[in-house]
Amino acid sequence: MDHIDEYSLLQLVSAGDEVAFTVLYERYHIRLYLFIKRYLKSAQLSDDICQNVFLKIWERKEELSGIHTFNAYAFTIAKRLCLDFLKRAAIEQTAMNLILQAYPLHNNPSEDNHQYNEYLRFIDRTLLKLPPQSQQIFKLCRQQFKSYDEAAAILGISRHAIKKHMVRSMKVLRVAAETELGISLSVLVCFLTRL
Repeated sequence: MDHIDEYSLLQLVSAGDEVAFTVLYERYHIRLYLFIKRYLKSAQLSDDICQNVFLKIWERKEELSGIHTFNAYAFTIAKRLCLDFLKRAAIEQTAMNLILQAYPLHNNPSEDNHQYNEYLRFIDRTLLKLPPQSQQIFKLCRQQFKSYDEAAAILGISRHAIKKHMVRSMKVLRVAAETELGISLSVLVCFLTRL
């Protein structure tokens, strides 16, 4: 399938062929990653956004049957996701700065510790909703600070699988923080790292 022409490959992917999607991923992943990295200047963020590009392509795979130039289609999605991320990051950074400026200098340590512990319990409860392997991967990458490559070696799975689990885990945490706590994930992280 590696030598199949792009049009036929897109038709297979649009019909839900996962092997064809893997071939498409292998053909375009590096180019998209490098393109995204020019915008974001971060290897980790670029990996995450690149993963999101392919998730979005898979979610909208039926559209691929009408696409004649996948290159332009994929890079348009990548550019849009980069710009959305940068806009959201700027807004969240401004919000965090305002919150931190308004945060009392002489705060109540016992109240802060209570809030801190509540937020940690919230994260633990949210993580319990994830599949066991996603929980394990999250702990390795975010709590034990292992790189995706290190986590992949420990668990004996691919780096791609690690990224896929992390993208989904962060999405679950982000949605839970917004719906249950009424704050963005970045504000939550900011509070937890400030104490």
